[in-house]
Order: sequence, then structure tokens, then C-alpha cells
Amino acid sequence: MTFDQGHESSPGRPLAPRPLYQQARELLVRKIIDGVWGPGGYLPSEQQLAREFGVSIGTLRKATDDLVDQGLLERQHGRGTQVVAHSSARSRFRFLRFFHADGRLFDPVARLLRRTVRAATAAERTHLALEKSARVVGLTRIRSEAGEALVFERIALPADLFLQLELDPRVELSEEVYVFYQRQCGVTIVRAEDQVALDAADAETAQALGLAEGAAVLRVRRVAYGLDGRRVEHRESWTAKLRYQVELD
Repeated sequence: MTFDQGHESSPGRPLAPRPLYQQARELLVRKIIDGVWGPGGYLPSEQQLAREFGVSIGTLRKATDDLVDQGLLERQHGRGTQVVAHSSARSRFRFLRFFHADGRLFDPVARLLRRTVRAATAAERTHLALEKSARVVGLTRIRSEAGEALVFERIALPADLFLQLELDPRVELSEEVYVFYQRQCGVTIVRAEDQVALDAADAETAQALGLAEGAAVLRVRRVAYGLDGRRVEHRESWTAKLRYQVELD
């Protein structure tokens, strides 16, 4: 597919007035979504992509630079540009924002308590932009460190994307759940929006964290987004002993 300053190659179909590098970026992302290049795979050469898209090398490079900055692509010296695969180390660096009061990083393992497939609640439909009849895969889990339960979580995922997600409740998992999203369901998390507030522990949260019901806890509500911009995860996390890292631009 090629395009010029104002039009796609399809006759008479004008493009929105966006810079060419943004259009090239969208084409790159679409090919990744469509599985043309999977996680861990390498893109064709810049020269080949520039010819395919009908843009200059400079425009193509600006598009790939944007995706490198977002953590979707990674340049490997002497090998080319690679589609980033989620790993626990990478996901924790980008998405795990809990830490101890003394500044130590939180290094958890996770244990699944419950997996359900059910109708989405009204709140989940709102946060995930789902239809009224939508169903979700619900995960309830504990995240522990050195044998101490420190974070209790409830996660809702659109069932049309995550029905095949399976986590073993018999073992503690050291891998981040985003690795399983990508590996089992083909869903890559690219960004997340978190809201932080004080809350009172309900009965299940209190029992999981060894607290009295109604005890003060920190609640983090997350909405995470996939490659295509769709909201793909609604998560609520509660903790009484950890802090939360906030970065302000």
C-alpha cells in the first residue's frame, strides 16, 4: 500500500490531513496486529518498507522511531528492527508501579484464586467500552513476596479476546500476566492508565491481605490498552503495605 501527501493509492479516497510518518506508523501497527510480524520477529529492511509504503527512508525511520519510543519495536544492532515480545522483566519495568516504603522494588509472585467467565458488570462495561450483553473473563489473584500477601487483585478481560487464557492455580507464577496475554491470546499491552485512591477493604480483600474488614487500603484502578487502541483490561488492585509510583511529565 502506498500513499502521498494527501491521498491513499485508492483513487478518489482522501486521507485525513496527517503527517506521512503517522500514516506509515499506522500501517506498521496494523501489520503487527494482523500477525505479519509477530512478537520477537524482525521487520523487513527500511528500504523495502519505504518502497512498499511509498515514502522516503526518513519518513519510515520517523515512524519506526515513534514505535521504538513506545516500546513496541526495538533496534538490534546488526540484526534490524524487532517487534518486542513481552517479558516479565520488561513488563515489570514498564507497568509494575508498586514499591516498598524504603524504596525497594516489589518483586512478586502471583497465585490465581479464581477464574470465571461471566456477564460484565456495569462498571466493567463502562471502563472497557463493552456492549450491554458483553461477557468477561474474570481473574482474582494474590501477589506475594517472600510468602507475604501484599496485593489483592480483580481483573476483567473481554471474553471475545481472552477465552483461551489459562493460568495454573496450583502454582505461584513469577511471570507477569501480560506475558500470558500475548503468548496465549495474541494481545499486546502497550499502555495503561491508572487511578489511585484510598479505599476500605471489603471482606474478601481483608481476608486475602490479613486485615480487618474496613481497614484502610490503597486502591489502584487500571485500564490497559492493546495495539489497536482497544481497552483490553480492567484491573483493581488493593494493598495496605506498598506505595505506588507516580510519574508526572
